Amino acid sequence: MDDSTGIPDNLKDERSGYEGASPGDVLRRDDLSRDEKIQLLRQWEQDLREEMVAEEENMVSAEPMGITLDAVLHALQQLGAESEPHAAPTKHG
Repeated sequence: MDDSTGIPDNLKDERSGYEGASPGDVLRRDDLSRDEKIQLLRQWEQDLREEMVAEEENMVSAEPMGITLDAVLHALQQLGAESEPHAAPTKHG
């Protein structure tokens, strides 16, 4: 496990092996535990929020993720993942 992120080694590169995958695809994976699915989707959520901030600042990503924040949040809800607390509202959620 990577100590800085808490993400298992097999999920460190969150898009590696998941190119073109949707949040629904992650939900259907039998080889990932519920916690791993949540960690992966949380990373996608963070990546999408950062991409949105970059777009607002006219820094368009060369490789957009191709999924929506709504789809990721819906998948997290289906897994029963609780909302992560935030100290103060920011563009990052």
